[in-house]
Amino acid sequence: MKASVFVVALIPLVSAWSLELKTTDKRTVNTHGTSDSGCKNLSFSPVLNVNHAKFSPKTDWHTDPGTFELYANKNCDKLSYRNDGGSYSMTARKIRSYKVY
Repeated sequence: MKASVFVVALIPLVSAWSLELKTTDKRTVNTHGTSDSGCKNLSFSPVLNVNHAKFSPKTDWHTDPGTFELYANKNCDKLSYRNDGGSYSMTARKIRSYKVY
């Protein structure tokens, strides 16, 4: 029992990469992870019209990912935007999937 309490207490101390997407209609989507994400589809209606992205690649105990990509279509088809860590304003674009690596 004590060991499980200790493990649960450590979980908030682990940091993960984060990707925040902001849209023209003031919605915000936050994603995070500790390793490469693989392709992830975003299921929002209406589709996200993203005009700002903020990527923080810092992770503890894992290799930090260096790049995020945003795609116009599901299943990471039709690359729309790629960058590294930082905060970026961009021309609004419809985004349906993303990848962090």
